[in-house]
Amino acid sequence: MANSVIDDMNDPEFRKLLAQEELILEVTETLCELLENEQISRKELADRLGKTKGFISQLLGGGRNLTLRTVADILHVLGYKVALKPYKEDEQRQERNIRPHAKKPRSVAY
Repeated sequence: MANSVIDDMNDPEFRKLLAQEELILEVTETLCELLENEQISRKELADRLGKTKGFISQLLGGGRNLTLRTVADILHVLGYKVALKPYKEDEQRQERNIRPHAKKPRSVAY
């Protein structure tokens, strides 16, 4: 099985799909952390956005395409902005600013 993973990592299409999934996961985890930090339910977020709770659950569960516009809308109604910080794949990634114990950060870096 280890060889299978190594083979997959050598496949450019696999690496592209993996990069997509990693970004989606990071964004949805960050949004969930913000909701928890702000003590805002998915229902309340849905109300603020004029959407259904089911729509929000699908977005945050990865079952619906999370567009940049939707991310911006969610951040806006929560009072946040985002600072995108790309890094080379072979460089170590810096810690994100969001932590459960943090006091209401106002900027989120990816």
